[in-house]
This record gives sequence, structure tokens and C-alpha cells, in this order.
Amino acid sequence: MSLARLLRSTLALSALLAALACPAAPVDEARAALGTGIEEVSAALRERPKQDDLIVQLDTLVEKHFAFTTTTRLAVGPAWRDFSPEQRTKIEHLFSKLVIRTYADRIAGDAAPNITYGAPTELKAGRVEVPTVIRIANNTYSIVYRLELDSGTSPARWRVYDVVAEGVSLIANYRGQFEPILRKSGAEGLLETLTAKVAEPSAR
Repeated sequence: MSLARLLRSTLALSALLAALACPAAPVDEARAALGTGIEEVSAALRERPKQDDLIVQLDTLVEKHFAFTTTTRLAVGPAWRDFSPEQRTKIEHLFSKLVIRTYADRIAGDAAPNITYGAPTELKAGRVEVPTVIRIANNTYSIVYRLELDSGTSPARWRVYDVVAEGVSLIANYRGQFEPILRKSGAEGLLETLTAKVAEPSAR
């Protein structure tokens, strides 16, 4: 082997080893985590489960892939600081049930979606957003997923904390609904409202 060829081979091997040793960028890790979560939801839809069964499956997936404590805190806003630990736990539990039930009502019976991922963007350290275009049947939706790095797990895990569908943020939407309730009745009023909404019959 000539010296030039040997040098080229050595450089190529060094570049490969460097790439393998280099950890994935946060945006790539977040994008991969989102892809895993969406694929698990798609797999559930492909089974065409009944409404109640879908809710059970989504409950498990949300616990795994969604940072619902962050979602609830941001949806409640500044009033969150004044809630007791017990109130926070109850409101987070009810809010997650409401969101899961609402989502299940919308997608139950649908085919698994076809998803195109855009380029992820790092919003700040530990926060990334991933734009997607989702096609279900003859409908197309622009949905942006915002993820945060949950360092409370071992290993740390990227979880979704907000979903922006056609320009409407999940957090902003519910915050607009919660604010007048909190101004009028505080945490207990919000608990009563969420309890009543969760108890309402399913839309399907």
C-alpha cells in the first residue's frame, strides 16, 4: 500500500471513530425520542382498539413520553406557586385524564398517521421543538412538538411538554380556559371544573 493510500485510510478511520465517539446533538436526541413516542401511538392505532382500550394505552404512553407536570404547571400559570402539593397532584392527574380523553375522542377509529418530520430547533438548553406534517386519511395537519430533557429520570429522557396544532398551543389554549376559573374560585374551583369535565360522557 502506498503512503498516500495509507494516510487516506488512517484519516477515514479516524473520522469514523470520532463520529462514533461524538454524542448525538440534543436536537437529534429529541427528534428520535419523539419518533419513538409517535410510532408507539401509531402502533396502538393500527390495532383499532375500542375507545376505552385506547384510553388505557394512551394513558401509559403519556406517562412515558409526556412531561405532564411541566404541561400542567405552564397551563395553570403563576397560580401554580400558591397550590399545595396535594392540589398540584390532583390537578395534574385530572388534567392528564382530560387531555387523554379528548385526544382519544378525536383519533379513535382513525388509521395510523403518515408523518413527515421537519428540522428540529433548540429553543434553549434542555428545550427543543420539532415541526411535523401529519396526514390522516385525507386530512393534513401542521403540528409542532415541544420537548424538554427530563433529568429526573435515569438516564435523562426527552419528553413532550407542549403540542402546537395548526398554530394553537395546548398549554396556551388551556391556560386561557383556566385563568377565569382561577381568578374566581382558585385551585378548588379548578379542581371542581376538571372533575366535572372528566366525568362527562365521551364524545364518541
